[in-house]
Amino acid sequence: MRAGTPAIQKAKHVLLTEALSNDICDGKYKIGDRLPSEPELCVRFGVSRHTVRAALRGLHDLGLVTSRQGVGTTVKQTRIASTYTQGFSSAQDLLQYATSTRVQILDYTEMALDAAQAADFGCKPGEHWWRIRTVRRDPSGRMVVAYSEIHIPLSFGAVLKTSGRSRKPIFAQIESRFGETITEIEQEIACIEAMPADIAAHLEVKAGSAAMQIVRRYRGNGARLLEVARTIHPPAAFKYSMRVQLRRGG
Repeated sequence: MRAGTPAIQKAKHVLLTEALSNDICDGKYKIGDRLPSEPELCVRFGVSRHTVRAALRGLHDLGLVTSRQGVGTTVKQTRIASTYTQGFSSAQDLLQYATSTRVQILDYTEMALDAAQAADFGCKPGEHWWRIRTVRRDPSGRMVVAYSEIHIPLSFGAVLKTSGRSRKPIFAQIESRFGETITEIEQEIACIEAMPADIAAHLEVKAGSAAMQIVRRYRGNGARLLEVARTIHPPAAFKYSMRVQLRRGG
């Protein structure tokens, strides 16, 4: 069972990131030039300071600018960097990643879990789930940063009607639409030595290339599995960072 993908309206901060990155790449700002201040950008584009700060984070992710307190935001490159960095220290970082990248839903399919999937999901073989396949690009839309296969229980299928128009990730839509609460996110990172040809085509790399795979399991109350997302990143276009804060007694 398949359905088309509705057009997605871009968020204001994504549009602002695109406008500023185009100005930088087109030579309006040169290396070492300072961008207008946050208040100036708010006035020029008629947006909030929150939107401006999110757009500047997008420029940082593209490798175009650097910022220093008291100095402002300075252009460090006039060509978009070849890597996209995702930081992760909380669920909010996953929300930021989702809203700062551009998603394309390839398709969604109702499927029966085979024995291996059922064992992995803690379900019975033959249980029906939805599989949603997506591709994500960096804020400029120029670079593919991820291919994902997202599995959700059949009972959550109503999110498919709005997922193409929402910038929220699927797990956040499940929370808001069904009153669920994500209590735990399990994450596994592994290397894929040889990418299958179909996935490589979506990532715009050669078949057989190495890749990084991240599997996340989102659990709700009672450890109920609400979503399983398998995401594959191209070998030279993505960097993953993690911050761990230690709490010491006494």
